[in-house]
Amino acid sequence: MSSKKKLLYIVLILIGLIMTSYLSVQLTLLFISFKDDDTEYKKWGIDIDAYSIEYCTKYDYGWNNKYKVYKIKNNYSDSMNKYQKQLEESEFWTREKYYEYIMVQLYEKQEKQKIDIDRENLYYYHTSPSQEIYAVFDLKNAKLYCFERGTFWGVVEDYSNIFGIKMNNITSREIYNVRGGPQNDGTDYYVYEFTDEKGQEIVETLNNSDIWSKEKLDDNILDAFQYNEEVMNLENGYYHYKKVCRTSDSYKKEHFTEEEATGYEIGVYDPDKNILYYYYRTN
Repeated sequence: MSSKKKLLYIVLILIGLIMTSYLSVQLTLLFISFKDDDTEYKKWGIDIDAYSIEYCTKYDYGWNNKYKVYKIKNNYSDSMNKYQKQLEESEFWTREKYYEYIMVQLYEKQEKQKIDIDRENLYYYHTSPSQEIYAVFDLKNAKLYCFERGTFWGVVEDYSNIFGIKMNNITSREIYNVRGGPQNDGTDYYVYEFTDEKGQEIVETLNNSDIWSKEKLDDNILDAFQYNEEVMNLENGYYHYKKVCRTSDSYKKEHFTEEEATGYEIGVYDPDKNILYYYYRTN
C-alpha cells in the first residue's frame, strides 16, 4: 500500500472515530434531556401524572443550567384542588414568597414575548439553605416554574464571615450574584435569616464591634437594597458601610484614596427579625 493510501486510510479512520464520538455524545445528551423532561417536576414533591402535563417549556442557559415551566392540564373547575391540598400538606411548600430579585426571574416566553409570572395565587418551595433549587406553583394559571441556582447566578461566592458575623445557624438564605469580566466585577446581594438564638449572639457581637453603628445610613446608600424596601424603614437596625478597592496589594486594600476606590459594601442587620442584608459592588 502506497504512503498516500495509508495516509488517506488513517484520515478516514480518524474522521470515523470523531463522527462516532460526536454522535454518541449527542445521543447521550438527547437521552438525558428526554429523561430529565419526563421526571424533573417530581423533584418538587408534587404528585403530577405524566398525562397531566400539557407542555413543558425548557429554557437553555448552557450546561447544567435548568429552568423549566410546566403547564398542567386544567380542564375542570376543581382540577387544581388536589394539587392545592398537596401544597397545603407539604412541609416544603408555603405561601412565603421569595425575595423580589428572584421573583423577577420567573417568566415564560411565547412568540418571543416575555410573560412575567402572575402573582395572584402562588405557593413557594422552601428547603434547607444549602439547597440551591427553587420552584413556584401558580394555581391560578396551572403552571409549575422550576429552576436551579446555576440558571441565573452562575458561580456564587458565599461567605463564612460577614463584618464579624459568623455565618452559621441560618434558617434561610437568598442570593443574587452577578459577576463577570477579567476582574470578576459585579454585585453580590445576600439576605440571611438566622435562628432566634443566633440573633441574640449577633446583637452582642455588633454591640461590641467598632465597624457597626446604630446610626442609620443615608437613603442614597440604602437604595442599593432595591428589592428589600423594608430596610429603609428599620427603627432598630445596625449599619455598616465601607468603600473598597479591588487590588492584589494587601496594604493598598486598606489604604487607598477616594479616587482609587472601585466599589463599596454595605451591611444592615435587623435584630427584630434576625435578618442580615449584605451588598457588595465593584466595577
